[in-house]
Amino acid sequence: MKYEKFFFFLVVLFSAAIIIWPQYYITGDGASHTYNARVLFDFVLGRNRDFYDDFFYINRNLDPNWMSHLVLGALQQFMPAWLADKSFQLLYLFVFAYGLRFLIHAINPDSGFLAFLFYPFVFNLPFQQGFYNYCFALALLFWSLGFFIRFRDKLQNPMFALGQSLLLLACTFSHGMPAIYTMMMMGSILLYDLFPLLRQYSWKLVLIDVARMALIFLPSAMIILLFLAKRGSGIEPHAWSKWKKWLEFLKMWTSQSTRSTEMYPAIAALLLIVVSVIWLLIHFRKVQGNSKKWVFLFVGMALFFLISYIQCPHSIGGAGSIDIRLAFLPPLFLLIACAALLWPFKWRLIFMSLCLGITLSFQFIRFPYVLKANQIGQEIMKAKNYIKPYSVVLNIHMDDWQKLNDHDSLFHRDGSFIHFSDFLACEPNLPLILIMNYEAEINYFPVNWQHGKNPRESIASLMPGTYPPCGDPMPYEQQSEQKIDYVLIQNPRNYFSCDSILQGQLSRHFKSVYKNKFVELYQRL
Repeated sequence: MKYEKFFFFLVVLFSAAIIIWPQYYITGDGASHTYNARVLFDFVLGRNRDFYDDFFYINRNLDPNWMSHLVLGALQQFMPAWLADKSFQLLYLFVFAYGLRFLIHAINPDSGFLAFLFYPFVFNLPFQQGFYNYCFALALLFWSLGFFIRFRDKLQNPMFALGQSLLLLACTFSHGMPAIYTMMMMGSILLYDLFPLLRQYSWKLVLIDVARMALIFLPSAMIILLFLAKRGSGIEPHAWSKWKKWLEFLKMWTSQSTRSTEMYPAIAALLLIVVSVIWLLIHFRKVQGNSKKWVFLFVGMALFFLISYIQCPHSIGGAGSIDIRLAFLPPLFLLIACAALLWPFKWRLIFMSLCLGITLSFQFIRFPYVLKANQIGQEIMKAKNYIKPYSVVLNIHMDDWQKLNDHDSLFHRDGSFIHFSDFLACEPNLPLILIMNYEAEINYFPVNWQHGKNPRESIASLMPGTYPPCGDPMPYEQQSEQKIDYVLIQNPRNYFSCDSILQGQLSRHFKSVYKNKFVELYQRL
């Protein structure tokens, strides 16, 4: 289609408005990633190292989950933290949307219109929860796999093989799960292509191809294996029944975040994919011979993801929310499978028009609540004017879901404010130790707690994700042998009804120095 490329750019740009317009597009873990990226680069560049040394050390292993920290840390060297976070989000959006289009074009240059349905998959629940590394790795999956499909016959050239290995390595360095998916699909394509040689007993050619692929995989495979050895394979069961998972899957629950009404454009996207797949199966004979392998590959992967989602526990090896990471992949890969067919011009127009309607619906539903979240975030950030640099701050979040009233909340699917106050420690002249830094207790992130400084050892009941957070904060001072300079209460309304011990300790050791509707700051007496 003559102007398809231009229209696609306009749709991506329109979708980006929800990130560009507010100062903060608030995600669950985004603020924490930004804060730890700041600490990481301060360590590396020799800034405030003596201050951070008492609490943190740098993980020197090459682990997945580092990509967002490297990008966010680099961006913060020449822009404020809120803009660095926004820039990373925009980078992810464009890498994802254009990566999906690149992969579809690698399968069939005439099927690029399918990429117009990117919105339900790029603004997914993992992104809203701030799983930046997983989401970015999935975007890199498209580029790595698309590169392999497009240049499969040129990998005997060392430069193409190096490029393929580096793309896969970037995906791995971002997150291991999408990297494993990429290698699974690349391996499947290799086996499909080698099958005629196996039937002809051309063992030498087969071994050369397998050895070449093994070398391409080797750096990524080593990083993933070392990571798995370190994390172990402990499993936390899922609270939902399989029937509940099915129902939520049919509602495309991981394409929703702010409102329950997002279910309608999400289901519309699923129905559009189902109709497209039915059309694909009806006209499967029209798929040109070699292109049929793409149908088998991506439909097979969609089934694999669906079964994995239904069967998955809540966490494996310390990696949580496995269901959220898997639930949107079956329809996404079915969409990619549809690229193998040559579609009628009328269907392309209908498909693109419906995709535009779905995108508009999502945007109009979400925009008011994203703007409201930004206003609340700006109110919380006013506390920074009352905190002195080089302080230790206990940041307790009383309401991560951001209740609007007794029966509603700003986010229906995610507690996106769970780490928002971490942005306070990202100000250029305000280095802080945030005690509720959840990343520092996870050994595959770049910044880790020093021995004896992990708050989970003494004040676990106050940690993010505990509802309501209650308890005595003072045992952390005994554990860490460090004084708490400030206590920041995010969303302080009615929190004293939770725990009289917290109230007593605040009144005994601290004084209130700033308060608005969304934050209250106490300074050490």
